[in-house]
Amino acid sequence: MTTLALLHRDAEVGRRLGQTLAAALGITVIGVAQGLPGLRELFTEAVPQLLVVDLMLPPAHVKALLHDLRRHAPGGPLVLVLAVAADDPRVMEALRDGADGYYAQADSPVSLASAVEQLLRGESSMTPQIARQLKSHFDAARLCDTDQRLLQWTAEGFLIGEVARALQMSVHGAGVRIRDLYRALQDDLRPALSAV
Repeated sequence: MTTLALLHRDAEVGRRLGQTLAAALGITVIGVAQGLPGLRELFTEAVPQLLVVDLMLPPAHVKALLHDLRRHAPGGPLVLVLAVAADDPRVMEALRDGADGYYAQADSPVSLASAVEQLLRGESSMTPQIARQLKSHFDAARLCDTDQRLLQWTAEGFLIGEVARALQMSVHGAGVRIRDLYRALQDDLRPALSAV
């Protein structure tokens, strides 16, 4: 059974989110923490497979958490960050720092439970705002033609199903490629991370 922990500035909201995900997906919630000390305490008992992090926490806390997870627990929990909107600059920061995906409530046509299911299947989602930022990060020569087109069409506002059909791949395959693009973004920053 999949285990989940939440790091949320509002413990009651975090509890409700955990209950909603548990009921919808059959996930076991191991706890809700309001800050890094509480999360570290949860992790001494068990490391969850999935961690949902509220981006309204202080940015330095989120950055420190993601860096610690990626440095000391490679292959550790999948991390989904929660934001109000994808144009929040903290979303791109979190993806750079090691988040596996994000859920932007204002921009999402799917539920949080669907976003979690997608992450557990090895996929990630991407809004046009994030696609534009990734396009500007990557030199076009570094990306294969398929990834260039995936970013271009997503940046133009095409839905993932439309992009997948145009690329002659499954929606799952497109979601996996998006996750791979996030990992490539993180790999670009890894030398800087190890110097910290």
